[in-house]
Amino acid sequence: MTSGDPVRIAVVGAGRMGRTHLRALAAARGADPAAVVEPVASVREELAATGLRTHASVEELLAAGGADAALIAAPTDLHVELVSELAASGLPILCEKPCGLRPDETAEAMRSAAASGVPLQIGYWRRFVPELVEVRAKVVARTFGELSAISCWQWDAHPPSPSFRARSGGILLDMGVHEFDQIRWLTGQELEEVYALPATATSEEPVPGDPESVAVLARLSGGAVATVSLGRRFPHGDCCWMELMGIDGYARSLFMWGEDGTQVFHAALVAQAEAFAAAVRGEAQLGATGEDALRAIEAADRAAESLSVVARG
Repeated sequence: MTSGDPVRIAVVGAGRMGRTHLRALAAARGADPAAVVEPVASVREELAATGLRTHASVEELLAAGGADAALIAAPTDLHVELVSELAASGLPILCEKPCGLRPDETAEAMRSAAASGVPLQIGYWRRFVPELVEVRAKVVARTFGELSAISCWQWDAHPPSPSFRARSGGILLDMGVHEFDQIRWLTGQELEEVYALPATATSEEPVPGDPESVAVLARLSGGAVATVSLGRRFPHGDCCWMELMGIDGYARSLFMWGEDGTQVFHAALVAQAEAFAAAVRGEAQLGATGEDALRAIEAADRAAESLSVVARG
């Protein structure tokens, strides 16, 4: 790869998120979807028909060459293994959140990337939403004064399949880590005490260990408090919004709502891919780091502990 060439990024996993990332890469400046790794033969055939180079395994991809970096969009329980394999080959990595099911797995992924000297960026795309970037700039400028509270909501249109939910680590890991990272990034404060309570309402057959909706309360290191509302069934589609309260000001952002939210999500993924490609070329990393992923998953772990206490009664 020369300085003027686009970064050739191989996507590992061609499920819903993998295909979403492929569309974003196709629109990103300075990045190209170079290949796809997908174990399901029928999916490989479908993607190959569009002109994409496909492989059944990472081993095949590495043997064929032709990729400058990799984007992991495989199931969460495969993240650490894939990071280790790709990092050992010298490929920079953009890994979908959460990068592991537990804090020790995230730490292992960080060590693998560090040992190989490759960038490890985590897919916390909220950091590339213009409305939220503006809110963060105002926090840094102390426009709101001392922060007292931040509230974040993430409600999806409908629950994913039971098989996905069983492998995802549960709602706090699958969804909550986005909010925990957003809170840290926006406020500059760490999540210390974290507690969660599940609702009993469910629109589908319950999945053990994965309540359909959860409320989270956290104390932040700078003295503010945070609340998070997560749900898997919402009539307005996949929606995310936030409110921030300070002594001198207030911000509210419905940054992802209804049909318009789809475009916000796509644009943020495009910007994230462009930032990753720039980091691969040696520029400063603007996206979330392995350390950011570790802090988010630690918060999810603490919240999950309180859920287990509630479950035990």
